[in-house]
Amino acid sequence: MQKTLLLFLLMFIFVVTACTPILIDNPTTLPITETATDIVVPADVEAFEDWKPYQNSLFGLGFQYPSGWLGPDEYISDQDLRVEVGSDVVYPYGTGLESRVYELKNSYYVTIQYSKNSQNDYWKDTYQSLLKLKDGESLSGARSLVIKIRQLNRGSFEGIEYISTLSETAQTEHVYSRQVILFDSQSNIVTIMGTPNNVDLNNATDWRAAYKLVDESNLEVFHKIVDSITIE
Repeated sequence: MQKTLLLFLLMFIFVVTACTPILIDNPTTLPITETATDIVVPADVEAFEDWKPYQNSLFGLGFQYPSGWLGPDEYISDQDLRVEVGSDVVYPYGTGLESRVYELKNSYYVTIQYSKNSQNDYWKDTYQSLLKLKDGESLSGARSLVIKIRQLNRGSFEGIEYISTLSETAQTEHVYSRQVILFDSQSNIVTIMGTPNNVDLNNATDWRAAYKLVDESNLEVFHKIVDSITIE
């Protein structure tokens, strides 16, 4: 591996810094509840009748999100579009942590980034490694743990859904996200990240289990947002 798996935790950052190689352990199988299925364009329009539509005509990207959620925050840089929605207040991209105030416990955010004609290929080595795994198997490094959930297709795009978190030897901070990366033959990349936020750890003995619980409680919403994505 020429790039560390930890880059998958930074999938939505526009500037990617270089990393040193790491040794990857043998694949490990972890229990998951999802099954491998292809994503298709939703046929049931009523499924989104109570949801808000988002559409960007410049990039041709659209999706639906819950009517009770806040946002979207939209940020454009050259050929990159970043959109964030969430169940609590959505701050503009680049707002410092010291300026963010969250009141809703166990909130959830979904960030979608669309990169046209992307020249970044830092993710390809890890992606190819994940393709070789069965659903539920994982790759771990000195600081990162990536769990393959499923392969999926959406029109001309194909990709993988996976969980990104920290390894057992890197418990200095709380990092846990559900991610999907989709790409086509024209080097267009769509990344979708679901992130638990302001997780209540008062009665938790394992922070990762608490984050996983919040993530899984929003799994239907996450998949519904992914299913609603359209690219023109």
